Amino acid sequence: MDTNGVEVTNLPTDSPVYVLEDLTVRKLWSVMAILVAAVGIPGNILVMIAVTFSKRLQTKTNAFVVNLACSDLAACLVLPFQVVALLNDSWPLPDPLCTFVAVVVWVGLGSSVVNLALIAFNRFTLITKSRTHYDQLYSKRNLVLMLASAWIIPIFLVTVPPLCGLGRIGYSERYKLCSADSNHPLSNVYSFITSAFVGVPCLIIIITCYVKIYRFIRAKNRELFSNNESRGENKGNAHSAAFKSQVKVTRNLFLVVCSYIICIMPYAIACLIPPSYPAIPWVSLFLIANCCVNPIIYGLKHPQFRDVFRHILSCKFRLIPEPSKLLQTLTTSSNGA
Repeated sequence: MDTNGVEVTNLPTDSPVYVLEDLTVRKLWSVMAILVAAVGIPGNILVMIAVTFSKRLQTKTNAFVVNLACSDLAACLVLPFQVVALLNDSWPLPDPLCTFVAVVVWVGLGSSVVNLALIAFNRFTLITKSRTHYDQLYSKRNLVLMLASAWIIPIFLVTVPPLCGLGRIGYSERYKLCSADSNHPLSNVYSFITSAFVGVPCLIIIITCYVKIYRFIRAKNRELFSNNESRGENKGNAHSAAFKSQVKVTRNLFLVVCSYIICIMPYAIACLIPPSYPAIPWVSLFLIANCCVNPIIYGLKHPQFRDVFRHILSCKFRLIPEPSKLLQTLTTSSNGA
């Protein structure tokens, strides 16, 4: 109330519009973060070990899968610090540590999104283009540049806007997390930039690539069925194989696209709509879940990964098919000892 008895609703410019005070929500977020770290850390490490020990898995496509595992692992490793932030009303540790945690989380999640787009484009090129075109595009030099871009792009978006005064990285009083500093007057602009220049473009690339892959395979199946029918050979078998192939492709692409949309896009959309502050803690739960979902989709759904995983977890390294030179050296040294 002012001196005339009129209610004043305006808040000071440095006061957050919304503050996550609900301890129940913060505890739920903390439990989710611990679960994601508990699954994501060993899961992503397992993916990297599998590719390191199996020569069969050392393909150009799996180079992006390993890059994805590294970005997800980085984000998972600092999640315990986010739990510390959530369970306290203020950041209890040194401020530079919170800034470091925020940078790692933002770069890791951003790199994960870019890697998903690169994997989609890689599969699109591998399936729809000739082998010669694929080998030329994915030369060693180009492959290294693509892998590096998955880190350079998020690092650029995390560091450059704050240097230009468009936001700040640090402790968020609004969300009780190490993230974008919500006390900065342009914090909404910073969140908008990161979502608009990473989340949305990568979503377009992923959906476009997988839709084109599906259409290409469907056309090839129709062509195969038509050729078999014209020759009168195994009509039923050809039709059945084509149908099963379409179902399998549809199911796998549905999982990939939906995991991206469910885990990442709600957060990106919420950042594009600044008044949606209360929704951020909830959509962030799905965002961090993406760090442990990817090893399942790109690892356990792949039969070759699954076989190598089984041998690693059972410590039967000698049974890994087509062992890499590193594994052969380690096995030989173990036998010699």
